[in-house]
Amino acid sequence: MQDLIVDLLNALSAVKNLSEISCQVEDEKMLIRQALTSLIQNQDMERCSFFMLDSDGLLTNVTGLSAAELTNSQAWVRKPLQFRIGEGIIGAAAASGRIQHCQNCHEDKRFVVVGAHAQPPGSIISAPVFTLNNVLVGVLNISHPHPNYFTDWHLRLLEVYKNMLGQLITNRRLFQQMELQIASRTAELEGLVAETRRLKDHYASMSMHDQLTGLHNRRYFYDQVEMAIAQHKRYKNPFCLLVMDIDHFKAVNDQFGHVFGDQVLIGVAETLRQQVRNTDILVRFGGEEFVVIFTNTSCDSGQTFAERIRNEIKMLRWNVADKTVQITLSIGLHCTSLECCEPDLQLDIDQIIHCADLALYAAKAGGRDRVVVFRDDMRY
Repeated sequence: MQDLIVDLLNALSAVKNLSEISCQVEDEKMLIRQALTSLIQNQDMERCSFFMLDSDGLLTNVTGLSAAELTNSQAWVRKPLQFRIGEGIIGAAAASGRIQHCQNCHEDKRFVVVGAHAQPPGSIISAPVFTLNNVLVGVLNISHPHPNYFTDWHLRLLEVYKNMLGQLITNRRLFQQMELQIASRTAELEGLVAETRRLKDHYASMSMHDQLTGLHNRRYFYDQVEMAIAQHKRYKNPFCLLVMDIDHFKAVNDQFGHVFGDQVLIGVAETLRQQVRNTDILVRFGGEEFVVIFTNTSCDSGQTFAERIRNEIKMLRWNVADKTVQITLSIGLHCTSLECCEPDLQLDIDQIIHCADLALYAAKAGGRDRVVVFRDDMRY
C-alpha cells in the first residue's frame, strides 16, 4: 500500500511538472528536454529520449537524458539514432499509433539494434506522441537496464504523459504560428503606416507646391510667413515683402496661347528662384503674380534686390512664331524697418500684402516695369 501511494505521488509530480512547462519556449527541443527531465526526476527510469519525425519520414533522436546525466547536469551527446516508421519498437509505435512495450530487449525480435550499442537496454516503452489534430510528432522512448522492469502502472502513466506532451507541443506550435502571424501583420501594418506617412507627406508637399512652376504656393506662404513675423517681433529683424506681377501677361496669352504663357511663367519662376536665398520665402501667389519675403533685410537692401529681379526678368527672351518675346515685371515693395512704416503698425500679414499691393498698383499706374516702395500716404 505504501509503495502504491509513493508511485501515485511520483506520477502526480511528473504530471504536475509537465503541466507547468511553458509553451512559449523558443526551441521545441528544449521544451521536450524539459518534459523528459520532469519524467526522469519523478520515475525510476534509466533513460528517456525523444525521436522526432522529420520531413523525410525518419524518426531521429533529437534529445535524450539519463538519470546519471541529470545528476551531473550533463547533456547526452552522441550521434543521433534514426529509425524508419515500422522499424524496431520505436518505429512500431509510430506505425501503430499505440504504446509498444518491450519487456526483454534481449529476447524480443522487435528490438532492432541501430548503430554501435555497447549494451542494449533490458526493457523499453515507446509511446507515440500526437498533436491535438492527430498528427504524429514523434515517439517518447524510456528504457531501463533490467528486463521486465516496467509495469502496467508505467504504461498507464505514459498514456497520460504522452497525451499531455502532445498537447504541450501543439500549444507551442500554435503559439509560434501566432507569433509569426503577429510579426507578419505587424510588419504589414508598419509598412502601411510608412506608406501612409509617405503619401501624406507627398500630398502635403503637393498641396504646398504650384504644379506648373514647382514653386511653393499661397498655402505655403501663409504657413511660413508667421515665422518671419515672429522673428521680427522677437529680434527686431526687418523683412521686405515684394508683390510682383508680369506686365501685360494676358496679352501674351491671347497672342501666343496658354502653352507659351506657361513657358513664360516657368521661366520667370526659375529666374526668381535664382535670385532668392534659402532663408527667403518665394511663392507663386496666383496667376502671373509672385510674392517674395526677403528675411532679415532692410528697406534699402530690399529695393536693391527688387531692382535686380526686375532687370533679370527684363533680360529674358523667348522665341515663338518667328518673334522674340520679352516681358517686364512691376514690383510693389513693403518693408517692416522703421524708416519705411509707422512704428505702431500692426504686423498683420494680410495688411502687409495690401500695402505691397498698393505699391504694385502705383507701379502699374506709373508705366509698369518699375519698383515702387509703399508709402503711408498710399492708404488714402
